[in-house]
Amino acid sequence: MVDMANDVLKQLDDRIQASVTRIQQLQRENEQLAKQLAESEHRYHEASAQLKEHEAARTEVKGRLEKILARFDGLDLG
Repeated sequence: MVDMANDVLKQLDDRIQASVTRIQQLQRENEQLAKQLAESEHRYHEASAQLKEHEAARTEVKGRLEKILARFDGLDLG
């Protein structure tokens, strides 16, 4: 009877230890994923800022080209 109780306690202890080990592994994975997410969000915000800068430059160039073309439209070349 005592041997059976010891076996049950040993099995319970093994299962608890396996659970603790798995929880620790999942916590490490979660930390890594959180770090990767933060890095991805940082890169996204940098790319978004660059996109806004490029869009602003594009709008400026487009406006300047439209002014230049308007001057050509006003010329009588015929």
